Amino acid sequence: MTYIHGLPPPKNDSQYIRLEAISFNAEDPKRSKTGRLGFLAGWKMTSDNDGFGGISSMLALPESRFVMLSDSGVLIGFTLDEQKGLAKRSYIKPLPDGPPVANEFAKQNWDAESLVHDPDTGRYWVGYERYHSIWRYGPSFARKEAEHKVKAMQKWPLNSGAEAMLRLPSNGEKADRFLVFSESADYAKGGYQALIFEGDPAEAGNIPQRFGYRPPRGYKITDAALLPDGRALLLHRRFTPLEGVSAIISIGDLSQIAAGKIWTSQRIATLKPPITVDNMEALAVTVEGDDTIIWIASDDNFNPIQQSILMKFRLLPGKEKRKQRKAEEPQPEEAPDSPKTKAEASPGFSTIPK
Repeated sequence: MTYIHGLPPPKNDSQYIRLEAISFNAEDPKRSKTGRLGFLAGWKMTSDNDGFGGISSMLALPESRFVMLSDSGVLIGFTLDEQKGLAKRSYIKPLPDGPPVANEFAKQNWDAESLVHDPDTGRYWVGYERYHSIWRYGPSFARKEAEHKVKAMQKWPLNSGAEAMLRLPSNGEKADRFLVFSESADYAKGGYQALIFEGDPAEAGNIPQRFGYRPPRGYKITDAALLPDGRALLLHRRFTPLEGVSAIISIGDLSQIAAGKIWTSQRIATLKPPITVDNMEALAVTVEGDDTIIWIASDDNFNPIQQSILMKFRLLPGKEKRKQRKAEEPQPEEAPDSPKTKAEASPGFSTIPK
């Protein structure tokens, strides 16, 4: 017998993304509501591109433009035509730069988990697991501008890095604030660790303050987004062999966050079978008229038995319990060791809005 080892087949670089409509509840087609979420539409997303999948965060930009980021550092973008069920002007490309490999024999692993955007400057921030860092990219992801391997994150578990991130725009008198959430790094007072950055978290001189976030029991945070009224919308997931996968969406009052304290949120909806649900990891918010629209997408883990789905909901009226608590003055932690990193140029993508 003769064995010949040839070159591996070339990777599929297709830029086409297919959308297939999905139901909210296959067992009860008349059902269209869970908690305060009213189901409007949903799609299963597929592509022949080898890098498609693993969606861990997303942005909903003007004119129905979506930018999604996979946990392998791949950008997925398209304009959603809801009426025709099409993903137009689509692209699937890796980020222009990412964390270095551990050694010369290691495989590249850009484990990107969170993404935020400043529409005024066009800049993007990405949170990485494993490398435990925050990177800033220029408009259209043209290049990496800065990176910060955050000292306060270095003891977080390998797979529990910057799972969710929020950018809180200032009123112009102060710098923007950023919140970064660990998925499962224990906080001494309960819940899991989270960080407050006064200013750009990608700048190495920015020293964060810690607080704790307590998610719904048995669940872990996977993404967060701002609501039009300034509160936070949070997404959580859980998987058990007996119950399978489920997700909880909650709302939190950001004014209650203080360094050294525990922050919580109020559940508004649960996604669990027979409702269509998968490994829900990405969250975005838009406004249509008087309606607040919530978008949720799933990470298929590049597993053929899982799916990449995008679901659209209307936020229904409800009452939230509000607690008043005096915030304490944040105490800075020790300064990080790494110096400020110089921005590096890389090619960008003209189809991403500035």
